[in-house]
Amino acid sequence: MIPNVIRFTLIRRKIIWLIVGAILALIGVSVELYLFGILKYGGGKFILLCLVVVSCFYALFCIKSFIQLKKEKFTAMYISDEGINDISTGNDIGVILWKDVYEIKIMSDLGNFKGKYIVLKVHNPNEYIRRETTRSKRRTLELKLQYYGSPICFSNRALNCTFEQLKDAVYLKYNQYKDMHPIKS
Repeated sequence: MIPNVIRFTLIRRKIIWLIVGAILALIGVSVELYLFGILKYGGGKFILLCLVVVSCFYALFCIKSFIQLKKEKFTAMYISDEGINDISTGNDIGVILWKDVYEIKIMSDLGNFKGKYIVLKVHNPNEYIRRETTRSKRRTLELKLQYYGSPICFSNRALNCTFEQLKDAVYLKYNQYKDMHPIKS
């Protein structure tokens, strides 16, 4: 049986910024390499070399992200009978399984009180934090756990939908899961 999946795509502005970011970074690399060839030792050559490396990494990040999103047809979030896979946040924690979720909360964004987050409280938050491969992103998930009570928080900010549409889809799939898997006493 193929699971019924609700998909939300990335907003066009985010896609454009990936392309523009890659182009600007590649132009920056070209200019920096040109200047690097002109400068003599000690005249800021090391700093320029560091800028070249940073610009290259940023360009590669933008290109890799664009290719990955293009393969996914710019789908940034999948909500299925199994759980949620949120690609829009940039975290690499994979699918958040409904069986791990014990509560869903709607909370205000601490940095933007007009914005709202859907917070999935899970039985095993540290397992999801450990899935993240990047140390800085793991730290961000740890801070979300402290502030929101869960590392799994997402909004519609980067998605091509309203907050209500996202919230309704999450509750629909979560309630369907609970109906199919009642808690045994």
